[in-house]
Amino acid sequence: MPSITAPTLIRLTVLTMAGFALATVFPAYDDASAATINISVAVVFAAVIGVMLAQVLARRARLLDAVRVELNKLRRLYHLSKNLAEGSQEKFRSWFTELHGDLYAYLMFFSAKDFSAYDDSNPAFRKLSYHVYTLPELDTRKEQALFDDILRTTAQIAEARQKIKELWDNRLSGYSWTALLLMTAGFMVSTLFAMNGSSPARTVAGAALVAALLAIDLIWEADSLAAERSVMSRRYVLNLSKLELRRDHE
Repeated sequence: MPSITAPTLIRLTVLTMAGFALATVFPAYDDASAATINISVAVVFAAVIGVMLAQVLARRARLLDAVRVELNKLRRLYHLSKNLAEGSQEKFRSWFTELHGDLYAYLMFFSAKDFSAYDDSNPAFRKLSYHVYTLPELDTRKEQALFDDILRTTAQIAEARQKIKELWDNRLSGYSWTALLLMTAGFMVSTLFAMNGSSPARTVAGAALVAALLAIDLIWEADSLAAERSVMSRRYVLNLSKLELRRDHE
């Protein structure tokens, strides 16, 4: 789980202070009609926020699951290939050695990049997947069964990668963000005009403004996956230890 970084903490602090500061300096109108309208706006705003947040969190969960599937299948590809090579060292040793190197290179691609560079890993994965098909001629049923499993696993990795790419690109549209920001502005304005001049009222209004600002920030954070980008990349590099990959230059 990603930790809270200093920039994130500063941003949350600024948003919180901005909400209370706005409620403190804004003139009090104490308009009864504005208070009634504010309730309606708040209900609609809360409903939209709930729907948007559920949408971006569901996308985030599907993306993380697709990453988990890819890493799981990469481990399976390695172990199946290793098992096949161990059955006939002379025939498959060079094939497995090259696959070993290609898999290592693919996972290490993420060592110096965050997950926004996922598309740039296409050549490394293509080299790995193409090499799978260069397997020498198979002689036994066991070898054929293992290779069939290797082919299925490679296809599943490719499917997981395609799903990851689609989910990564499937962020909220510009129209959605514009509508969401306008609704937030409308809620904040109606809250301010419904506020009277008492300290408790200003505190409650400030809390409502802070909640609106933090809700927008939460949706942005989940939609952009800003906190998870480096974490997801590290999962690929850490997968090397699970694959038992060891090279002379490590």
